Amino acid sequence: MLTIHLLLLAISAQTTVVAPETPDAHAPAMAKLFPQVEGWKIVDAPTQYTPDNLFEYIDGGADAHLQFDFENLATASYVNPRKVEVTVDIYRYRDAARAFGMYTQERPAGTTPLPVGIEGIAGPDYFEFVAGSYYVKLAQAGGKDDFHLRMFAEKIAAKLPGTREPPAVLKCFPNEGKRARAEKLTARNFLGHAFLHDAVAVPYLIDGKQFRLFAVEGRDESDVRNMVQRYCTVAKSPTNEPGKTGSVTLNDPLNGEVLLQWSGRRLWGAVDQPSQRRQALVQELGRNLQSSQR
Repeated sequence: MLTIHLLLLAISAQTTVVAPETPDAHAPAMAKLFPQVEGWKIVDAPTQYTPDNLFEYIDGGADAHLQFDFENLATASYVNPRKVEVTVDIYRYRDAARAFGMYTQERPAGTTPLPVGIEGIAGPDYFEFVAGSYYVKLAQAGGKDDFHLRMFAEKIAAKLPGTREPPAVLKCFPNEGKRARAEKLTARNFLGHAFLHDAVAVPYLIDGKQFRLFAVEGRDESDVRNMVQRYCTVAKSPTNEPGKTGSVTLNDPLNGEVLLQWSGRRLWGAVDQPSQRRQALVQELGRNLQSSQR
């Protein structure tokens, strides 16, 4: 009996159970992301919000963040002897794509990018940037220029982990007629349909025609075929069960004529005003997407 007991102990000692690592397992505590800045003091300790109470801080705007799998917000205000106040809001999302997506929803089209994090934008009294899975907003009261905002942005960006590159899919969109820095990422309910998720839409203007090219990434091939099938049902377009690759033109009740193509885990196409160039650009987008998966 003693021999069996010792054998079981030895087997147990060699067996290690490793807990699955979450995508943000190594992210620093949110409060530690606020830098110490000479000549400035934090008015109060950082206040934190979760998906359950974000509405208490941005009533009416919380739903947009939740759509992008918002996880946590920490906010604090700094003040200097001249009574200039800088408020820092640091939002954290499930992953970098979600953070960049929320940023694109609020970024005005055509704005000049600033080299902080992945990129940033600024005005006289605000500075916003995205880095890794974080979206940071700074607002200033009492100052006459953006010097302090830039200083805070650079110090905070230096503390944030994660990528400094935008989603690679953006490089797949053709350049001809593309509106500069006007792309929008959507995590859910793309084009108003709950079954379309993880999409990028880029607006174009060619020969007076305005339209959007889009790309959707499915979880796997089955997910993409399911999206196509459900879209055909919504558009009342008779079709056989979609194969691994294919194309169809749909009459979307919400968006009009939609060109739809798919292959593997990718779904792409065009929406809004039809044009001769639109079809060619959809084909080019498809080639680029498929090349990027090899």
